[in-house]
Amino acid sequence: MHKLSNRLQKIVDLVPPVTCLADIGTDHAFVPIYLIQKKMIQHAVACDVAVGPLSIARTNIQAAQLDTQIATRLADGLLGLRPADQVDLAVIAGMGGQLITHILNAGSQQLQSISQLILEPNNDEPLVRQWLNDSGCWQIVAEAIVQDGRHNYEIIRAQKQEAVAALTPQEIMFGPFLLQEKSPVFRHKWQQQLTRTQLTLANLIRAQHLEPTKIAVAQQKLQKIEEII
Repeated sequence: MHKLSNRLQKIVDLVPPVTCLADIGTDHAFVPIYLIQKKMIQHAVACDVAVGPLSIARTNIQAAQLDTQIATRLADGLLGLRPADQVDLAVIAGMGGQLITHILNAGSQQLQSISQLILEPNNDEPLVRQWLNDSGCWQIVAEAIVQDGRHNYEIIRAQKQEAVAALTPQEIMFGPFLLQEKSPVFRHKWQQQLTRTQLTLANLIRAQHLEPTKIAVAQQKLQKIEEII
C-alpha cells in the first residue's frame, strides 16, 4: 500500500464510510485506492481534467487490481459524474479555493445527488467557506489543518442538511472547528500570517506614495488575526 503524504492522510481520515466516492482532480488516485483497500468505501469514480495524471491514475489502479471498483473519467470537475454512479461523497482537493468554488458552481446538477463534500483548498479557504455558507444547504461538520512540508493545508468536510447554521465572519475566515480547537499547526499558521501582515503594513506606511485602501485592508487583517491568537 502506498504511503500517503500528511495532507492526503488527513483527507482520508475525514472520510466517513460511504458506498461510492468521487475523487475530483484525482491525480495519482491514491485517495480512492487507499479507501477501498481500507474497506472505507466500496466504489469510486476518479476524475481528472488532464490526460497525463489520469493515465498515471489508471496505472496505479491496475497495479492495485481495483479496475472493477474504481472508474476513471477524463472530465472537468464534477461534470464527468453520472446518475448511475450514485456518488455519496465528493473529494475536491489539491487546488485553489477559487477553482473549487468554480467546480461547485459548474457542477450544481451533479451536486443534487451528493450528500457530503470534502474540500481541501490550497489557498483562499474563506472563499470556500463563504460558498458553503451562501449555499443554504451545506453545513460544515468537521475541519482539520495539517502541515505537509513547508505548507499548511485546511480540510473542510460539509454535509447537506435541510437547516444550516450561518457562519460568522470570523468563522468564515478561520474555520469554525479550527477556531475552537486552535491546534499548534493552526496557531503556527496564523502567527506566520501575523508576521507577514505586520511587515506588509510597515512597508505600505513607509512607501513614498501612500495607498490608504491597502493600508486599511492590512490593518483590518492584522486586527482579526490578533483577536484569535
